[in-house]
Amino acid sequence: MDRKRQAILLALPASLALLVFFIIPMVYILVKTISENGFADFVDFFTDPFYLDILWTTVRVSLISTVVSLVLGYPTAYFMARSKSRMKKVMIIIILFPFLVSAVVRSYGWMVLLGQKGIVNQFLLGIGLISEPLKMLNTEFAVIVGMIHLLIPYMVLALLGVLQSIDPNVEYAAYSLGANPLQTFAKVVFPLSTPGIISGCVLVFTMSMTSYVTPKLLGGSKFRMMATMVVQEINVSFDWGAAAAISYILLAVILLVQLLVTLSTAKYMKRMGGGKNA
Repeated sequence: MDRKRQAILLALPASLALLVFFIIPMVYILVKTISENGFADFVDFFTDPFYLDILWTTVRVSLISTVVSLVLGYPTAYFMARSKSRMKKVMIIIILFPFLVSAVVRSYGWMVLLGQKGIVNQFLLGIGLISEPLKMLNTEFAVIVGMIHLLIPYMVLALLGVLQSIDPNVEYAAYSLGANPLQTFAKVVFPLSTPGIISGCVLVFTMSMTSYVTPKLLGGSKFRMMATMVVQEINVSFDWGAAAAISYILLAVILLVQLLVTLSTAKYMKRMGGGKNA
């Protein structure tokens, strides 16, 4: 049995499960929605400024969360990839620990921290930096903070795998040729780690776009994203057609972003070994 056939057989159970429990139900709901209402729900979405603003808010929050997660996660992943001290194991445990706590518990933790009588406001009042409590909870800022806390471990793990695969001798070779640490990072390490950056950004952006618990708890009832609107259309408005339209538009936006990233970086990823490392 050749390797290609073995790979197909190994992927068959997961592919069948994905087909039966995900693809077929989604196609069924889409066909049923179109057969009952046509494309009216989709047209209403794109002609209503209210829904377009929610879409833009979702994309904006996801982009900011992704960029900040990358900026914070890259130095952490690089240190973990190059460090040989005992702190490396401790940091791995710290990165993996949030996976043991649900998003609901983490969001409630931020509610305690960011509330008007929360720890952050009390600290700022105590040192005299502010004269009255800041409104941080139930804002876009609170949602972004919660998103970053929730998703930054995914970014770090995506980067860590790629950075660990970069041979340190490549950096030593750059040093021996006269490059300083900044030049070595800019011209050697960063380009070679691009596959991990792309994979981590796509993963974090996708999960941000589909997040429900964090925006709901930290954003409050007036802050709306696409996922929260789906639940609202079902539980409050009882409009299953609008909920289905929002769901498929959200899916289409995510797939479009992933397609654009894949097409625009395909040659670069191949040259940098993205298929092996990412």
